[in-house]
Amino acid sequence: MRADRYGQQSRGPIGTIRGVVAAGLRWLMAYQRPFRVEVVRYGLVVVAPASIAYMLATLVVSALWLDPVVGHRAVTACCAWRAATVTHGYGALIPLFGSAFLVRRPVEAIWTVAATWLVLGPLEAAVGSRRLLLIGALGHAVPTVVIDLCWLAANRADASLAGIDVGTSAVVVTAAAALAVSTRSLPVSVTLAVGIAVDIGAAPDLATAEHLVAVVIGICAALVLLPDRWPPWRPEPVARSATPSRSQASAAPHRYPPHA
Repeated sequence: MRADRYGQQSRGPIGTIRGVVAAGLRWLMAYQRPFRVEVVRYGLVVVAPASIAYMLATLVVSALWLDPVVGHRAVTACCAWRAATVTHGYGALIPLFGSAFLVRRPVEAIWTVAATWLVLGPLEAAVGSRRLLLIGALGHAVPTVVIDLCWLAANRADASLAGIDVGTSAVVVTAAAALAVSTRSLPVSVTLAVGIAVDIGAAPDLATAEHLVAVVIGICAALVLLPDRWPPWRPEPVARSATPSRSQASAAPHRYPPHA
């Protein structure tokens, strides 16, 4: 940029590019703005306690998996889900849900931490902790069981489910789909669609099909669990602590309009 005779900086090509990039980032992250406001006001732990607990539990379980003796054995018993165990009855429910807390590669752990801030936290702030837990549980269990039954019905022809089936991807994909519906965010919807398309194009197998089922679960859960009477961007504990008095409510305008 160059300064003119009045001391102001004229906008050159670099400034124009920076402005375009900044505007694009603001548009992309607009869905997070109410979430960040709540975090600044109340703190991340108050706004998204379930998301933080899920991230920490995932990191702890995944770290124990690396222990060659006691930790690995304990995590294997509680979290190492295999598709063949879907027919073992109710005794397999613990590994089924526990598998949502185990990641085996560092990049998956980093991705889970990022998803906590980008997806899980904003969704929890929008729908509340209990609904987030319900959406995450459904988004992990239903796609896993459905695809595993398809794998068994196909005489285990797909090698992608021959080993253990663990990870946070189904939870995150379900939450992203529910977030796209609850916030009506075009960037979230486009990002989710592109990610699914790349996933299908890179490795089209039954494991990838879990993500497609997870998207459907997330959309349906958001439509069922997000009635218009629930205020957006208000987790239940924050909503109770921040409920204004009758005089304050009549004097102060609403910051967030209700869902249309």
